[in-house]
Amino acid sequence: MMNRVFRRGRPELDPTLVRSQPALRTSSGAIWIIVASLFTAVCLVPLIGIIGRGGAPAGIAIATAVLLVGLLAAMVVLRLTVSPGPALLRALAVCFIAMALVVLAGMITCVLLVWAPPG
Repeated sequence: MMNRVFRRGRPELDPTLVRSQPALRTSSGAIWIIVASLFTAVCLVPLIGIIGRGGAPAGIAIATAVLLVGLLAAMVVLRLTVSPGPALLRALAVCFIAMALVVLAGMITCVLLVWAPPG
């Protein structure tokens, strides 16, 4: 499969490929920060509730919240230090996926601890 087409002797991106969309190549990355901030705010609500109740899941909830906020901070640092382009957008996407996986694992662990029979 050819990724590039040649027009007038110059290689250009194949417009039929999904990764050739201008939004995926030229975005500044600000939208990733906005979406990640909203995601963090939504995810912190139940985590703060779990922390407030105390008990066994509180420690997991604290660790999850710290990792979540740390990954958001990493995204902001990336946005401010890496020049705009595909490399920045890939790094922001990886951070956002990591945020989702951390929250999912943390919430599942908290729920399993709450539902566990008393020992």
